[in-house]
Amino acid sequence: MVLSITICTYNRLEYLKKCLTFILDQTQGSQIIEINIIDNNSTDNTKNYIAERQKEFPEINYYIEKKQGISHARNLSFKVCKGDFLAFVDDDAVINKNWLESLLNELKTQNQNIVYGGPIYPKFETEPEKWIDKNYFVREFKETDGFLGTIKSKEGFSGGNMCISKNLFLKSDEFNTEIGMTGGNLGLGEEPDFFYKLVKKNKEVKLYNISEMSITHSEASYKLEKEYLRDRIILNANQFTKRTLFHENFLMKIIILKFKLFIQTIKLIISMFCQFFIPKHKFKFLKSFWIIRGMFQAIF
Repeated sequence: MVLSITICTYNRLEYLKKCLTFILDQTQGSQIIEINIIDNNSTDNTKNYIAERQKEFPEINYYIEKKQGISHARNLSFKVCKGDFLAFVDDDAVINKNWLESLLNELKTQNQNIVYGGPIYPKFETEPEKWIDKNYFVREFKETDGFLGTIKSKEGFSGGNMCISKNLFLKSDEFNTEIGMTGGNLGLGEEPDFFYKLVKKNKEVKLYNISEMSITHSEASYKLEKEYLRDRIILNANQFTKRTLFHENFLMKIIILKFKLFIQTIKLIISMFCQFFIPKHKFKFLKSFWIIRGMFQAIF
């Protein structure tokens, strides 16, 4: 069994250096690991830096994906990887000290119909304003190790911290290159879109949460700005609605979207009054408002 660890990167050399260092600290001497750097047309010194690291660590491979976009980069990673399983780590993240060991322990079963993933915790480059709920940036799929339920499986793991077998990917649709981050432009939805289609197409697929397979993800200052949060939440709700409208049957479309709108409306009303007494309810109020706005934009 060979594990390919992939880092897709674009003009974030300083983040990449730290990310790669943490991975190399855990993989040194391993005969079953390769590390693939997929450079999505960086204009900084990424190429030269990786060339220097390759002199010391021959398990590092470097590839350029000329088509701009995270989905293009991830799709290329499956074409070039030599591993039976492929794990993704975002270039602006660092892995937990037990990340690799906990993943390899699960991979011993070599069950190619299981997708593995773990929690993501934020590291803020600047302290968020009091009205921002820090928990918004946390992604925990399950409190303990174990399989995810049907609903969470459709949303899937973050592409920045997941592991999937190469064979399973080849039986599935690629990451949708029409959505997702492109260069420095905000983009979302390629991961839940991928998992939505993966689970629907392959009924035997299961998603397994590994609590020790966690990463710490850098949250840059601009991601804490009100305008960025607004655009991100609206886009996320918009794409959730479009996925539901496209993939589900008529009855499920009605049930899912009506329920989502009902819940967000209740949250909106409650937080509208609570925000005057509890600062973080301002974020909850705005979040619900932006979700409803994004859903209506997709429907109408």
